[in-house]
Amino acid sequence: MNLIERYLGRVLVSHTLVVILVLLIILGFSEFMIQLGKVSETYTLNKGILYTLLKLPVFGYEIFPIAILIGTLLGLGGLANHAELTILRVTGWSIKRIFWGVMKSAFMLWLAVAILGEFVAPKAEAYAKKMRGEALNANFSLGSSDGLWMRDGQRIIYVGRLASDKLLLDVNIYTLEKGEIKTRLHAARAEFKDKKWLMKDIEEVQLGWQPNVIKGNRSHYWRSLHYQETHEKSQTEALPLTPKLLDSLNVERRYMGITDLYHYIHFLDENDLDSESYKLAFWRKIATPLVILGMIALVFPLIFGSQRQVSIGQRVFVGIMIGMSFHLLNQIFGNLSVVYHLPAMLGAFFPSVVLLSLALYLFRRLR
Repeated sequence: MNLIERYLGRVLVSHTLVVILVLLIILGFSEFMIQLGKVSETYTLNKGILYTLLKLPVFGYEIFPIAILIGTLLGLGGLANHAELTILRVTGWSIKRIFWGVMKSAFMLWLAVAILGEFVAPKAEAYAKKMRGEALNANFSLGSSDGLWMRDGQRIIYVGRLASDKLLLDVNIYTLEKGEIKTRLHAARAEFKDKKWLMKDIEEVQLGWQPNVIKGNRSHYWRSLHYQETHEKSQTEALPLTPKLLDSLNVERRYMGITDLYHYIHFLDENDLDSESYKLAFWRKIATPLVILGMIALVFPLIFGSQRQVSIGQRVFVGIMIGMSFHLLNQIFGNLSVVYHLPAMLGAFFPSVVLLSLALYLFRRLR
């Protein structure tokens, strides 16, 4: 970067960080007021404050596209009001050159936020929900009355309740052979130790059909059920669940990291479960650079296309309206793609492509 690009970058980053800070204060205060209503003897005020603080990385990652849009409007708008952009153009800087100078800093800022969203936000979200759930004596987020079903080759596994990421309750493992159940293993609890699940208080039932024949004038055939039950105190089993996977399941899909989404999609596909909503969240994260590019490209027609000074309030209002419109389009088309079984990639990239196309069309009309 040269001196002017670094100056443009400082303006963009400083205004964007201020916008993020203001939005985080608003969202954090709102979340804290919600947690105050849940304060009890076990879920203390300190835990409510900690929960709110742990949610801030998640909020920061989610609001970043709108924050950088408003920050760019404020930063470049201030330069335009002070005729600094006009001076740049007089000295030979084209609008396109100014745009790419701004984009360098924007993508560096996005890279920092992407790292936050990939490594920090999911862990903070998982720990926050786990801490609050334990304080409120609630089940793990998946620990509903319906339990959790999964398939692992010729085994069908049912977990009645996920007490924590390392403790499963009421575990049943059904082994199939030629479409018939051969064994059923029930464990009262399973604890994760040494990369395997240690099953305790085990009851194992073996089932088998035995052919029987009565010979006479006519031979009669039938099958009788062989039933054998055994009990053991403990044994280890390899299950397709890991504490890391369970931690990711305790995070809403839009907050999960790209790698967590990829592994969970693979897990769902292997178990013949619906993964379309998670694929949509995965491709939305991949499409984020296009969103950032479109947001900033849309700012330039608003800045250079206006021949009069515009107040900060007007710029903030325009930024909020653009951000809300894009968010609405993104949600509507994404949900439609899931409902009507359209490709998840299309549902994720179509709103971004529309935004970018509109921005480039208006951008080309600038002189």
